Amino acid sequence: MAYQINKTSGALLVNLADGQIDVATTDITLIGKNYSGFGEVLNENFIKILENFANVTAPTAPIKGQIWFDSTESKLKVYSGTAFVPVSSATIANSQPTTLGVGDLWFNDTAKQLYFFDGTSTILLGPAYSDAQGTSGLIVTSVLDTLNQTRVITSLFNNGILLGIFAKDSFTPKNAIEGFSGDIGPGFNQGTLSGIKFDVTCTNSEKLANVDSTNYVRKDTANSLTNTLRIESDLGLAIGSASQANLSVDNGNVKLSNAADNKLLILDVRKGISQEIAVKVTPATRQIDLYEGATDSLVKTGGSMELAGDLTIRGNLIINDGDLATIKQTELVVEDKYIVLAQTGDSGSNSDEIADGGGLVIKGTTDKAILYSKDGLGATAEYPALASQAFTSSEHVNLATGKEFKINGITVLSGTSLGTGITSIPGVTAFGAQNVVNIGPGLPPVAQLRIENQKISTLANNDDIQLEAHGTGNIALIGTPKITGLADPTTAQDAATKEYVDDIAQTRSLAFSMDLSDGKPNSYIASEILAKLAPPAEYRSGTFARILVTLLSNSTINFNLAPEISITTNTFNTPSGTAPAVTAVNGTIASIPAAGITTSRIIKVFQLLSGNWTHVSDEVLP
Repeated sequence: MAYQINKTSGALLVNLADGQIDVATTDITLIGKNYSGFGEVLNENFIKILENFANVTAPTAPIKGQIWFDSTESKLKVYSGTAFVPVSSATIANSQPTTLGVGDLWFNDTAKQLYFFDGTSTILLGPAYSDAQGTSGLIVTSVLDTLNQTRVITSLFNNGILLGIFAKDSFTPKNAIEGFSGDIGPGFNQGTLSGIKFDVTCTNSEKLANVDSTNYVRKDTANSLTNTLRIESDLGLAIGSASQANLSVDNGNVKLSNAADNKLLILDVRKGISQEIAVKVTPATRQIDLYEGATDSLVKTGGSMELAGDLTIRGNLIINDGDLATIKQTELVVEDKYIVLAQTGDSGSNSDEIADGGGLVIKGTTDKAILYSKDGLGATAEYPALASQAFTSSEHVNLATGKEFKINGITVLSGTSLGTGITSIPGVTAFGAQNVVNIGPGLPPVAQLRIENQKISTLANNDDIQLEAHGTGNIALIGTPKITGLADPTTAQDAATKEYVDDIAQTRSLAFSMDLSDGKPNSYIASEILAKLAPPAEYRSGTFARILVTLLSNSTINFNLAPEISITTNTFNTPSGTAPAVTAVNGTIASIPAAGITTSRIIKVFQLLSGNWTHVSDEVLP
């Protein structure tokens, strides 16, 4: 009879026929009654259970409560009925493990601290200090006073040293406290460690440096000093409700400054019985007024005056020391639209003879000149030969980016190309190496093909590059070059890459058939049959192999031998009486019907994963 395999709950899992095995219902092989070769299968079941189905992939047919060891995460998981979930655990290590899962605890046995992993990072649970840091922070304890009353104190530690004790009551500890002596009062009580200070601001104090607070100057009321006010800091004196005025020392220099935005700095003097402004500094316009509005005032300098900005003269500019004005500036700005040269009188007296040889000369190691000549002039030591009726430059002419040479308003030369006004270049016999060559029809031409460096490309969208041999000629490659960068083919005449052909050939599904009446397990099929029929090195990962498996089994025939045998007995005398004895045994010839043969067929699916054939699924055929 078939086995009825039930779960712990009593629910039927599967009916298992005699002489059969079930490899599809669960992740262990279920063995039917009278199955030949059950020993190997049974032992493999024990191994799977012993190792908790350890693998990089989850079991394919789990049942609720099944345990699986995830080899990738090195973590034990249990099947909830819908998915495998980690079994939380605590890890003891001196550094953070790389295999922590959500909810895991890690105890750092070096620092003696416990951490919780939230799936992204570890969170310190305690203590707040490591073993190397020693006891640090606030520790709340209870102690007895001399009256045997319990008192709550909060001790402040750093690196195992008691800094002091916080308390709300006044009392005397009954027992000695390490790092503390004396009575305890409300507030903070310093320990025995010397040099403890609070680097904070106090709201109130009775004394400063043991000097009564009434002896210090206050800033909220007027004060009368009975001694010299000496400010020994270079920061000096700040005056005003918002410290607008400052008298300070900067690198030994005395500095009077105004710290208010765009406010005036005024030097006010007394002339007779009146106050008047001698100097006014306006920061907003960076302007200094000296006796503003006082036309009788005079400003004198004992030496030269140097101006970094503009000089505006409302009156006349008088130069008393000769008729030469030297301007030592990099730029001379003239408001008039043009500069006139060679103007000797009225316009009627102007002539080419007077203009001859005129222009601009820039003094340098050699003179740099732009000169006009009426009839031409031979070269001199200072200047080049001058062409007639033209301006001649002794130096190169450099146009700014984007500017062009034009004749009659038409561009003839730009910084990168000949202008549209140039329609022919007769006499040119050779071009130098070209970075880019554009080819196209029309006048003016419209570029459609570009040759740039080692690349030939089209400029019009979606146009083909065509190579056409004349007559019966072929497109021939010289040497043994490769054609690279091909896309995968889409039509019958498209070229195919080696990778495309290899991928098609090495990922095709494989089909085999075999007899499995001897009960060989999936691991045997994968390692001993598939690995030899289809070596993993010859195929790509992900390739499927399907095997039609046939299982043959004999039916059982029951035969009763008793009706076919006759026994003859007789009674014999014995020393103690009589006893029966068999004197003859006779049997007839019996006919035993032949046992029937049952055939089962299963399609087993394997997949090449990580360089090994791996069992994926079974389909039992009707």
